[in-house]
Amino acid sequence: MNLKRTTLLLLTFLPTVFFSCSKADYLDIDAGDRTPLSAKVKFVNARASLTPVNFYDFTRKVTPALLQRNTSSAYLETQFGKVQYNVTEGTGASYIASYVFGGSANFIQENNSSSFAGPNGPIADFAHTLFTVKKRLKSSLNSNNADSLILVYDDLSLPASGKAKIRFANFSPDAPHVDFTYAGGAAVFSNVNYGDFGGQVVIPYTNGKAPAIVDGLTWKTLGPFREIDAGTNLNFQLRNTASEAIINVTGTSLSGITLENGKIYTIFINGQVAGSPDLTATIITHN
Repeated sequence: MNLKRTTLLLLTFLPTVFFSCSKADYLDIDAGDRTPLSAKVKFVNARASLTPVNFYDFTRKVTPALLQRNTSSAYLETQFGKVQYNVTEGTGASYIASYVFGGSANFIQENNSSSFAGPNGPIADFAHTLFTVKKRLKSSLNSNNADSLILVYDDLSLPASGKAKIRFANFSPDAPHVDFTYAGGAAVFSNVNYGDFGGQVVIPYTNGKAPAIVDGLTWKTLGPFREIDAGTNLNFQLRNTASEAIINVTGTSLSGITLENGKIYTIFINGQVAGSPDLTATIITHN
């Protein structure tokens, strides 16, 4: 699993979220008037398999209907804090992916001797996106986890006038590091590895703790989205970062697309560069 960059990003702004008001502010309100505490999560099926899936927080099914491949739900209310998210396939009841986010002092990358652990879980009254994706390598320790789960935090503040916000992710397990570029032009995101989002910041951990301050990092950079000019008939390409060769994308085209003024998008690739299913690009909208 390559969850390292996506699960470590939020630690620096947690105090801003949780300590902006005192405990008494919440306790001194009548129970019926308190705002329900829940996280807002958009669920995305970015797997290789064509079989649709359901998402759960713990044992509660949160997606109202099966999600087809390369589609997303609306933002749904789920548990916040330390949460186990699970995925089932089709009408089956067995979990094909099951991971706990939050409640860990350290980030632990899954391998054949250690289970995944993530220090950051979903935050109450904040927006997130949870992707289920094909693993690059299967762990013998957790052989039932056929797929990975990747949780990111969404800055849904609107872009400037005339702009759209986009985010790019590489979920193709056999893809090289890729650049997401304008067709024949400049790169929008560069050097994006499998399981990563373009422009991510990796927060180093020392003795189980992140640094108190990371230069140049604010919560609005987390996710992260980038503003570009909105427009119609926009053309993009994928390029191998090392060789600069164009990587062909089938299915949903990156040519002739529309990015609307004020809209927020995630663009991700999945499938196989060489194999089946073919490499495709998908665009989901956040607002």
